[in-house]
Amino acid sequence: MPCVRPVDIGGGSGAHAIGATLKWSNLQAIVLDLPPVCEVAQEIITNYGLQSRIKTQTVNWWNDDFPVADLHFYSDIYHDWSPEKCRFLTQKSFDSLKFGGRILLHEMLYDDQKTGPYPTAAYNMAMLLWTEGQQYSGHELSVMLKEAGFTDIKIQPSSGYWSLISGRKL
Repeated sequence: MPCVRPVDIGGGSGAHAIGATLKWSNLQAIVLDLPPVCEVAQEIITNYGLQSRIKTQTVNWWNDDFPVADLHFYSDIYHDWSPEKCRFLTQKSFDSLKFGGRILLHEMLYDDQKTGPYPTAAYNMAMLLWTEGQQYSGHELSVMLKEAGFTDIKIQPSSGYWSLISGRKL
């Protein structure tokens, strides 16, 4: 089985990378985040004995290149940023993914009319008050992926009000 390299952008504790590498033995993951966050993530990764399969890398999303990868995973990241900055991140991912690579967004989504569901609207209030972002609809995120060049875009419910939005670079 070939080695697959996912990059968890804004990966925090490394929980997603840890869970994925425990499930799939062919993964060699990278967690991208700020320096103090990477220090904590590295400790947690080491506690799981996965330091040979998961690396941390500090990054300034707006200035540094992303590593070449098979998958870019963003969990609860897009809702922190304006549409313009989300488009920037989407294009940056497209440009650094391998041919056939995928982007995967994990977000709490509005319906396409942005009238609900209520928990997403309530979460949106926090985003509007404490970040420069907002909650997006699946349609809005799909359009961002399509504009960057992604194809085969899918929206799938995951857990609770969260969904996964994916696209492939061809």
